[in-house]
Amino acid sequence: MYLGRFGYVLKELLKELRRGLIRIEEVLATLEELMDEGGLCRIRRAEEEYRRGDYFIVERGSEVEKLINEQDRLRMMR
Repeated sequence: MYLGRFGYVLKELLKELRRGLIRIEEVLATLEELMDEGGLCRIRRAEEEYRRGDYFIVERGSEVEKLINEQDRLRMMR
């Protein structure tokens, strides 16, 4: 079944709807984190680490795994 321009418009509309729903989901997740006392502690700790420059910048998931493994290894040595 060929829908022509109508099908294209419908497809674009659905894409925009999906993007909007993703944004709403992110806002709700943020609000949930802010409502949780543990979440607020994590946010404050992260802000303090950021101010101290105690963070890493990575470009790939494999780099994150490498950092986690390194942290685990250091914890086991203590």
